[in-house]
Amino acid sequence: MKFNPKIIFKWSLVFLSLFGIQMPKLLAQEKPNVIILFADDLGYGDLSCYGAQDVQTPNIDALASEGLRFTDFQVASSVCSPSRAALLTGRYPMRNGFPVAQHLGEKHKNYGLHQDEITIADILLEQKYATMAIGKWHLGFEKGMQPVDHGFQDFYGLQSNWHDGDPKLMQLYKNREVVQENVPYEALIKNYTRQAIDFIETNKENPFFLYLAYNSVHSPIIVNKEFIGTSKGSLYGDYVQELDYFVGELTSALSDNKLDENTIVIFLSDNGPALCHFGGSAGPLNGGKYTTMEGGFRIPAIVKWKGEFAAGVNDTFLSSMDLLPTIASLTGAKIPNDRVIDGKDISAILKEGKGTSPHEYVYYYNGANLQAVRKDKWKLHLPRTLEDQPFWSKKMIGKSFKGKNLKNISCKGLEVLTRPLLFNLEKDMGELTDISHKHPEIVKELLVEAERIRKELGDVDIVGTDQRIPPFKNIQEKN
Repeated sequence: MKFNPKIIFKWSLVFLSLFGIQMPKLLAQEKPNVIILFADDLGYGDLSCYGAQDVQTPNIDALASEGLRFTDFQVASSVCSPSRAALLTGRYPMRNGFPVAQHLGEKHKNYGLHQDEITIADILLEQKYATMAIGKWHLGFEKGMQPVDHGFQDFYGLQSNWHDGDPKLMQLYKNREVVQENVPYEALIKNYTRQAIDFIETNKENPFFLYLAYNSVHSPIIVNKEFIGTSKGSLYGDYVQELDYFVGELTSALSDNKLDENTIVIFLSDNGPALCHFGGSAGPLNGGKYTTMEGGFRIPAIVKWKGEFAAGVNDTFLSSMDLLPTIASLTGAKIPNDRVIDGKDISAILKEGKGTSPHEYVYYYNGANLQAVRKDKWKLHLPRTLEDQPFWSKKMIGKSFKGKNLKNISCKGLEVLTRPLLFNLEKDMGELTDISHKHPEIVKELLVEAERIRKELGDVDIVGTDQRIPPFKNIQEKN
C-alpha cells in the first residue's frame, strides 16, 4: 500500500491545527476547580446526614453520600475570624496574627490578615486560576486587608457580620466599592448564590477557585418567607434548610455545566453552634461556639471530587488547616517554604478514604489562651482563670469546675479550671468523664507539650518565638 505524501502532509496540518486549538483547553482541564463552601456557626448536629432529626438537608446530604463525610474534622478556632484566617493560610491563628474575632472600632482599625500572609487564593492565582471570594470576609476592613489584597481577583459580599445596628455592617461590596447600602439580610444568600453561579459559568473553560463564605446560619435568624415553617426544628431549622437549598442551587449549576468530574467541592463550618445565643446542635459533642470543647472545634465537613476521591464516612482526625497544602498538592501549586505551615497534605486520605492522622499534636486556643492539647484520642484541658479568657467568654462570675462529669457545664465551656482534665475522645467524644487520675503519664506528656508550644506560639502574657503579634495591646479585651 502506497501513501500519498501530499495527503499525509495535508492531514498532518489538520491534526496539528486541531491539536493546537485544543491543547490550552486540555491543559487547563488537567487542574481541578476548587470550591470551598464555608457555613457560619453550623453545628456538628445541625445536618440530617450528621443525625439531625428535625431538619432535612437533602442537598448537603447528597454531597456527603457522593463524597467523604468526616466525623473528626476540626477548625483552628471556635470563633469566626481566627477560623477563617487559619483555613485560608494553613496556619494557627497565633502564628498568622489573627487570634481573636475582629470588631469595628478604633482598637481593631489596623487589625486584619497581614499582607505577608499567603492564602489559598494566592497560591492558586500563581497557577493561573480565576479566584473569587463571595460572602462574609471578617479579616480586615482597611486597604491591604481585603480579599483583593489576598489573592482574590474579585470579591462580592460583606466585610463582616450583618447587623442592623450599624450601617457599615449592612454595606454590600464589590471588590473595594460599596454597591448597596442597607442590604436586607434575607437577600444575601440568594445574591451570593447568583454571583457564584455567574462566576462558575464565566470560568467553566478555565480552572477556578471559589471561596463562598455564607453568613448563614449566624445571627440574626432572618429566613426568607418561602422557607418559614418548612422544618420541624423551629425558625433555626428553617434557616438551616434555606442554606441547604442554596447549596443545592450551586451544586446543580456544576452539574448543568458538566463540571462535576473536574471540581473539588469542600463543605464545612467555621465553628460550632452559638448555643449561648440562638441554639443549634452540636449533636453528641459538649460545648459549642466560644469554647475549646469538641462542640466548638469539631464541625461538619464534606469533601467530594467525583471519580477521584473516595466516598463514605471517614473518622480520621483532620484539620481545616490541611486544605491549603492539600489543594496545593492537587493543583501543582507551590507551598510557601519560608514559614511554618501547620496543615498537612491529606490528598492520599481523600483518594483512599482512609488513613492515619498526619497531626501528632493539635492545640486548642481560645483567643490568645492555650486551653487544650490533643494527641490521637487523648485530649487534655489545661488550667485557666477568668482573666485568661477572651472577651467573648468572660463573665462577671466564673465558676471553677471541680468534679469529674461535665454533663451540665456552661454554654461557654470551662471558664475557670484549677487542674488538668483528660478525656479519651475515642470512647468519650462528648468529653463528659475526666480520667486524668487513671493516666498520669498521658497528662504529663501533654503538659510538657503545652509548655513547648507556648514558647513557640505564645499564650496570655507570653510572646512566642513564632507568633505574629496583632497591632494592639490587651489581645483578650474587646476595647
